Amino acid sequence: MQENKPWKYQVDTYGLCVIVHLMLHNTYMEIDKTPSLSGYSYQPKSPFKRYQKVDLWKKLFTDLLNNDNDEEHLKILGNLRKSFEDYMCSNPHLIKQLKQSLTKQRISMCSS
Repeated sequence: MQENKPWKYQVDTYGLCVIVHLMLHNTYMEIDKTPSLSGYSYQPKSPFKRYQKVDLWKKLFTDLLNNDNDEEHLKILGNLRKSFEDYMCSNPHLIKQLKQSLTKQRISMCSS
């Protein structure tokens, strides 16, 4: 979109990246266009923190910001979902922590 090329679903995947970036960094996303093997690649300017699952988040941003293939976008989303599910299921403590966070959120939303 930033290069005035036709687009379909890319506005949605870009929006998802903006929301995820805001949740991870507490800042709005700015992107860099950097040279890569296939020509160029878009990446967020903000670096990831060490405690963040860097490879997981980097893959999400790389796949969603750089997909030009209309036929592959659903497959890419499915693969990303699977990688996040695998990560969450690999450690029962993460699931427990997520449930606790969601419970706190629900309580705070209901008490407002």
